[in-house]
Amino acid sequence: MLSTFREKFFDIVNRIHASETLILAIGIGSLVVGILVDVFFIRILCLIGVFISVLLLFSSIRAKSLKLTPSKGGDNSPFRSYSGSEMMKKLFFDDFQSQPKSHHQKIDIFEEVAKPSEELNYKPITRITSREMLSEEKEDQNKNNFSISDFFDLDSGIYQGETEPRTEFDFLLTKVLGVIKEVLFANSAAFFWVNREKKQMVLEAIASDNVSYQTTRRFPIGEDLVSKVATSGKPEFVTEVNPKSEPDLIKYYDTPASIKSFIGVPVFFKRGTTDVAIDQPVAVIAVDSKTTDEFGQETLLLLGKFTKLISAFIKSYNDKYELLLDAELLNSIKRLQERIRKDFSITTIVQALAEESSKIIAWDFLAVVLFDEIKHSWIVKKVTNRSNEKYITIDQPIDFPDSIAGKVIKSNTYILIDDMANETTPRYNENENINVSGSLVAVPISSINKCYGALIIENCEKYSYTRRDLDMLYRLGENCAAALEVFYLQEIINEYVIIDDVTGAYSKKFFMQRLDEELQRADDSGSELSMLFITIDKGDELRDRFGLDGFERINATVARAIRACVRNYDLVGCFDRDRFGVLLINTAANDAYIWAEKIRKHIAGLIINLEGKSFSITISIGVAGALEGMKKEELIGNTSAVLGTASQAGGNVVRVF
Repeated sequence: MLSTFREKFFDIVNRIHASETLILAIGIGSLVVGILVDVFFIRILCLIGVFISVLLLFSSIRAKSLKLTPSKGGDNSPFRSYSGSEMMKKLFFDDFQSQPKSHHQKIDIFEEVAKPSEELNYKPITRITSREMLSEEKEDQNKNNFSISDFFDLDSGIYQGETEPRTEFDFLLTKVLGVIKEVLFANSAAFFWVNREKKQMVLEAIASDNVSYQTTRRFPIGEDLVSKVATSGKPEFVTEVNPKSEPDLIKYYDTPASIKSFIGVPVFFKRGTTDVAIDQPVAVIAVDSKTTDEFGQETLLLLGKFTKLISAFIKSYNDKYELLLDAELLNSIKRLQERIRKDFSITTIVQALAEESSKIIAWDFLAVVLFDEIKHSWIVKKVTNRSNEKYITIDQPIDFPDSIAGKVIKSNTYILIDDMANETTPRYNENENINVSGSLVAVPISSINKCYGALIIENCEKYSYTRRDLDMLYRLGENCAAALEVFYLQEIINEYVIIDDVTGAYSKKFFMQRLDEELQRADDSGSELSMLFITIDKGDELRDRFGLDGFERINATVARAIRACVRNYDLVGCFDRDRFGVLLINTAANDAYIWAEKIRKHIAGLIINLEGKSFSITISIGVAGALEGMKKEELIGNTSAVLGTASQAGGNVVRVF
């Protein structure tokens, strides 16, 4: 009985809430006051307060008990039980309804009456073993387990080593299009570049459930929906696409894809920090669906956020691409300077310019024009043609200034032609017979003081070159012009110098003057005269191994050895950087062969010490005798020809013409 009383007491206490606690406190307070105060009137009032408090507390507990009891009185009962067999209600908030001035939100209530087949079936509770409980826990854990591949592209090439800016941009763009497609429940989400020069829309990336999208990835700007966005710079959306007009409205599918809804938004981009107004989009995002009336104003607002994100991607890609081009240009200039430093000659300068230019821009034809001092005209010194079309050949003169190359040299400024089909001015001369149509860029090879020539590059595609390409070619041309300026200044200095400062032999100009004099003297006196050309075998390998400075020291050693093997009145000259000329006075060709063998053996026995290394070298010698009345050009030609024969024989040999 005591336990029963305790249970009822705690049950009553558990049902007491804040308001009931206040009533109870008032009753207890009245009881305590009535006991302590010895005034009859006050005791009567306290007794009444205790009685009222008990009555109110009892009524509150009784009402709560009635609420917890299931109602049997139907819909009119003040207390309702929500059992599973009765009707259930759903609240639906219409987010897109127009709001009245009162801003009260409309709530629609949808009632669903349970079908007889859907009535709740109560099953008896069965005991679950610990093993079954563990298996259920494992099943729940497996449902919540995720792998790294759910959050990270493990096999993506974007994370394997360094990637180019274009690869990174395409990766991010593809991911964004995939998100757009999933969020909007679309059939396809595509990104198009706007090529205004070629008047084309270029498909860059697409996320699609349809495999029939256009494989050519290009279509002309016209009256389709994507083109309208590109030309107007404003969004376009269609809630219901007519099946008959679908091929004309949506051009990026090879076959009709049963598209019912379409929305396209422009993507804008601002170059640099200038305050130039942006009025034309650089790209378009197109989204379509096979469901009618799929997109609306809310879709437009959502795509606006994505276009801002993609614009940021474009800026990042553009900045990184320009940095990459700057780095590539610096590498090209470095390679060009190193190559010229190893072999400082006009041939090397022209070859280095052509090769480095071909590495930084797209091309099909490349030519270099320089001034020829002997012919006193501008000549095509270098031509590279990697197409099957006819083009200008080397050593062809140009019409100056009535050609594109001539105008570039005369004005010392560039020429950029996007479409050569409309150009009437010849590239080089009026007899060139070139039928190539495409784009052309020509830049001067000029320093601060002088224009030394022109670099002309062509591509069979129209609109192939930009101002960025021009800037890079300008930088290469400036470096080559600086090298040519130094070379020509050295040539001028050498005209007034008798002794070459590197080898100690006579300079080329003085040697040529003495050659004229000795030929005249041999004709007048009827004496013999022979000429030797000497070159070091495998000179390119030695130049690459020891550099230009090391090779000059080897040349100086060879020059001293040659002078030690000939007579004092014989002439030893530095004909060019890797060839020596020797004039043997009063010596026939047969006797000159003996002198040449003496020189060859002496140099073959030399041990040269350079950079802590000891090595030997060999030479090749060509010998030619001067006939009566022979000009110096003919004697030089004969000697050069026989020297070539000696070099082709493997070197370390003497050949006589």
